[in-house]
Amino acid sequence: MAKKQKTNNDKQIPEGNLYDKIFKENAESIFLPLIEERLNVKIKSFKPYKAKLQTTLEREMDFFYEVETDDEEQFLLHLEFQTENEKDMVYRKAEYHGIALNLRQMEIKHLVIYLGTEKPSMLTQLPDNQVYRGFDLIDIHALDYQVLLQSQVPDVVIIAILANYPPDQVESVLRLIMRQLKLVCQSASDLSRYIKQLIILSRLRKVENLTIKITEDMPITYDITTDTLYLRGKSEGESQGIERGIEKGIEKEKIEVVYAAWQKGLSIDLIAEIVKLPAPRVRQILETWKQERTDG
Repeated sequence: MAKKQKTNNDKQIPEGNLYDKIFKENAESIFLPLIEERLNVKIKSFKPYKAKLQTTLEREMDFFYEVETDDEEQFLLHLEFQTENEKDMVYRKAEYHGIALNLRQMEIKHLVIYLGTEKPSMLTQLPDNQVYRGFDLIDIHALDYQVLLQSQVPDVVIIAILANYPPDQVESVLRLIMRQLKLVCQSASDLSRYIKQLIILSRLRKVENLTIKITEDMPITYDITTDTLYLRGKSEGESQGIERGIEKGIEKEKIEVVYAAWQKGLSIDLIAEIVKLPAPRVRQILETWKQERTDG
């Protein structure tokens, strides 16, 4: 059973949805080049197909038999009687075929007995390019993590955690990923977003705790030397100003992480763990943010 993750409405959703969300967000940057290479095509354009596929299809087949011939051949036979000259019959039969094949992994033969008077014009065979014969496989774990780490695209960099590297080098790989993210991300908010995604993906390799620890150890979520308050305190030569600038700079970045994590559906408790703030403080930040949006 898939693990559950709380959302901001305290609803339980499968943790797999978090991975789906990351991959959908990053699909263009990561997967299209891999798909082009595997299928030996060059994609000119693409767009999401909005139609939702039914996931609870239930079809009652007219006659469905398990057959054994004199030659000891075994197969399933789907027999259907049809009174209408249904032009899309071949596609409906293809749907039946997929459902039946999922239930019984053996050869299936389909036969339609037409009872109408109109001369049948329905297709009886799928065009060759519509016949399902299997799928191509892209194994992310087989990819070279060093190649992914050389990318200037943060979406690609974070996938290195799922790639091929010696298990005893996972900490080194994580540190390299985070350093590369710091180099290629264009803003603190982008960096925070990709760090959050990296933490989620690291669960697939059971190194989430290590990822969080390294995030805490390395000053990668916020470059304090660029913070306005820090620079002001430094220029004035006031130690209090420097300390105040550092504290406020770190607090500002943590607040941005809280906003981003909440919008992505993470629970308050998980956000508090990531940013190392008490859960009541996280709630206070979110309440203030919601009020500012309402007033604005």
